[in-house]
Amino acid sequence: MRRIAHRILVQIIMLLSLCLLTPDAVFAQTAEPQTAEIQTHETQTIQVGYYEDGDYMSLNQQGEYVGYNIEFLQEIAKQSGLRFEIVDAGSWNAAYHMLVDGEIDLLPSVYFSEERLNEILFVTQPMCSIYTTLNVRMDDERYDYEDFKAFEGMKVGIIKGGIDGVRFREFCEEHQITLDIIDYEETGELLSALDQGVLDGVAITHLGKNSSYRSVAQFSPSPLYFAVTKKNPGLLDDLNRAMNSILLNNPGYSTDLYDKYLSPSTNQKPVFTRDERQYMAQAGPVVVSYDPGFAPLSYQDKNSGEFRGVVSDIFHFIESNSELFFVYEAHPQSEALELLSQGKVDALCVSDGDYLWDGRNHINSTLYYLSSPTSLITRNNSAVQEVLALPKGYQLSEEVAKDFPNSVIHYFSSIRECLDAVHQGKADAAYLNTQAAGSFLDDIYYNDMNETTLSRYTNKLCIGVSSNADPRLYSILNKCIQYLPAEQVDAFMIKNSADAKDISLAEFVEQHTWPVMGGVSLILGIIILLVSYNLRNALRSNRRIQELLYKDELTGLDSMNGFYGKWSALTSNKKQHGLALLYGDIRQFKLINDTFGFAMGDKVLLTCARVLSEALGPKECCGRISADNFVLLLQYQSWEQLTLRLTACVDKLDQWRKEETEIPNRIHVVFGVYLTGQAEDPDIHQMMDLANYARRHAKNTPGSFAVLYDEQMRRAAVVAGQLESSLDQALSCNEFEVYYQPKVSIRDAQVIGSEALIRWNHPEKGFLMPGTFIPLFEKNGMVKKVDFWLFETVCRTIQSWKQQGIRLLPVSCNFSRLHFIEPDFPEQVCRIADLYGIPKNLLEIEITESALLEDSDTIVSMLPRLKELGFLISIDDFGSGYSSLGQLQQLTADILKLDRSFVCHGVAGIREQIVLRNLIQMAGELGMTVICEGVENRTQSQLLQAMGCRFAQGFYFHRPMPQADYEELLS
Repeated sequence: MRRIAHRILVQIIMLLSLCLLTPDAVFAQTAEPQTAEIQTHETQTIQVGYYEDGDYMSLNQQGEYVGYNIEFLQEIAKQSGLRFEIVDAGSWNAAYHMLVDGEIDLLPSVYFSEERLNEILFVTQPMCSIYTTLNVRMDDERYDYEDFKAFEGMKVGIIKGGIDGVRFREFCEEHQITLDIIDYEETGELLSALDQGVLDGVAITHLGKNSSYRSVAQFSPSPLYFAVTKKNPGLLDDLNRAMNSILLNNPGYSTDLYDKYLSPSTNQKPVFTRDERQYMAQAGPVVVSYDPGFAPLSYQDKNSGEFRGVVSDIFHFIESNSELFFVYEAHPQSEALELLSQGKVDALCVSDGDYLWDGRNHINSTLYYLSSPTSLITRNNSAVQEVLALPKGYQLSEEVAKDFPNSVIHYFSSIRECLDAVHQGKADAAYLNTQAAGSFLDDIYYNDMNETTLSRYTNKLCIGVSSNADPRLYSILNKCIQYLPAEQVDAFMIKNSADAKDISLAEFVEQHTWPVMGGVSLILGIIILLVSYNLRNALRSNRRIQELLYKDELTGLDSMNGFYGKWSALTSNKKQHGLALLYGDIRQFKLINDTFGFAMGDKVLLTCARVLSEALGPKECCGRISADNFVLLLQYQSWEQLTLRLTACVDKLDQWRKEETEIPNRIHVVFGVYLTGQAEDPDIHQMMDLANYARRHAKNTPGSFAVLYDEQMRRAAVVAGQLESSLDQALSCNEFEVYYQPKVSIRDAQVIGSEALIRWNHPEKGFLMPGTFIPLFEKNGMVKKVDFWLFETVCRTIQSWKQQGIRLLPVSCNFSRLHFIEPDFPEQVCRIADLYGIPKNLLEIEITESALLEDSDTIVSMLPRLKELGFLISIDDFGSGYSSLGQLQQLTADILKLDRSFVCHGVAGIREQIVLRNLIQMAGELGMTVICEGVENRTQSQLLQAMGCRFAQGFYFHRPMPQADYEELLS
């Protein structure tokens, strides 16, 4: 245990040191958001082109530049004394042209080509070698790895002018694939198109660790270089010197950076060819041998006899990312090698050999999944190495034996046997895998052993596949190891370092006698103190719990639980009747909080609670159940007497408002009332719901003060519930129908378009107008389903008209304000229109003015995006709200539909005509087409035409009509 704690502490300190020494972001943000500098002691400043490129270079949440390119530049700055300044070019193409024109000095991660060599200079040494990938969405299962037949006809995006695009075209020609290739200017735009389903795939340089896509093809591995403008040729020498210095000091620097930024991560999965998938579907269990005494890497559980350890977790990872199934057999490594050569096992879980070792033992080794150091194990009093103990079956043992030709070598079947040989004096030293040795050295039995970690020998552990096995097995395992993230292996190591060693209680106490005794004494003392303290405070805590459960902390009134308790007591007498349950609500309470602060809001609640409680009789009760909602149970004699009591309470509250606050307006309280019947079973929950329903009705009805729940309200609630529950069935059974009301030119009554209106052919309730169900669905959010059904039906109909040769005119569809809360609403309607191939200028997105008033900023900000996509924007019922003229200057609308109230009441007098005429003129000057709604007779039509209105809609011209009638009108 002491060794485990010591080793974990050392590892934590090393990790923290690395985190402190390796800068997360090497670029400090300057005053200009698009430029940053690497500071050095020299004064020469080099401008570096930047564009958002994922793990190659990007901005983190702190506004710092990070990524492969950025850290490489940091290292060059340390070696060369150069100072780098970031210049945000916006895109790859823009950055490249800036380099050619000399507007920047340096651009990282550039592919070499002869054509580019005529325009720019390349540093001699490459930054790294990378490949081009064909990526698809993670959930798109249409494509297997290198499934060229499936690739046929794909819509693939590339970066315009990039080498990736050139190599992808060559790849397609090589494999005789015909597909649709689309150019994009920026990486972000390209990947967004893939995410939204506009593209099937993208051909781009390998995206790195944070890629969220599946690679179904990898090709054209090529080096990436730092590129220098020809207008600063002296910079090339500085960079070449710096690159040479970096690679001489650390030849693996590029590989280290690759592992940090570009190697696979946990969100990336291996992709298999069709042939590999066929093998996995048909192959039986793969027999794998593991070393039962190589903990924590591989070992046999003492209790269950099952395979455990880091390598076990790795194989479970492989199973979860493939369709392979493994059967595990425990064998010492030397025995496992023999079984592998005989074809009795298919693979070794752990193998550490090179190509010569593999050849002698008929092994094909995968990529390594763990690089592990080696430890020298000796007795504490021993310094000689005349006799060595080595585990049999590992190449590490052969290397050590070769380096000690004068020593006597004893081979053993397990790590424990090697350690026992040293402990018993049969050997002077053992060379063992550090993780495996450490697992055993924690045993008190080996307290006299000394462990030294060596850098001379490194175990690169991999899976050893039989060379006689199907080649596809090796390919599948190798891909799974390729996509095994290093952080996942680290997690397996941490988990199994604690699990592998079973320590008995006796061993633990023996190793930690005094700490255990002290801990037990401390625990006993704490238990005694806690019991005493709990006994002392039990009554106090119980009282506090009762208060929290049954009393409202702010007002002192009963809480919901307290009110229920008093309700039960008051209604327990079956003879008790004539009670009224009231559900109260302070109108505009949120406005009071927002305007005067929460402290004033609390004072209003306290005063309201005091006024209501003072009005209670001996067999009545009151409680606060939520923010500004109160419930009362009162004796009921008559409606007049009840409303007089409530009015008196509200008057007292208003008197306090005038005397004690600066609130300018009367505080209104509304009540929903439910009367309990003499023979009725008093179910408080149901009655509370009914009183609350009446309260909502009162709150939504202007001028209401107290509303009694009655039979009509119950029937309305039942109907609303029936309509809500039958909506999905109505949509699936095509119970809805679209009617079209034409819009016309007033001058000649020619149809210029139409408005799509919805009707419901309910199987039980008959033909329902939208006023019956749309307000209900608006309240519960279900209106969005109806709106999208209407819009898609209109798109499908226009597609049909187009195919039949019927004249195409714009159709407007009204959308609830709830859609505009969703940031992707423009893309949703665009996808539907594109699905049916409908030009956007034939579709009007209609929003009512009342919706604009409710959520003006959100909706107004979204209208430009809809117009950018090509849709026409129509504002319906304009003039019905209170701030129409104020809104007019902000709207980016195409069509303004004047509310029918203008026509019904606004063309009778001279003053009204002046207002209407000027409104039509202003809208026209703002570039909007004006349509007057509600035109019902010839006189109205003539007056509107005289005032400059060109278009109208109303019963005088056409009533809403079924699709067939409208098609006949168009033809």
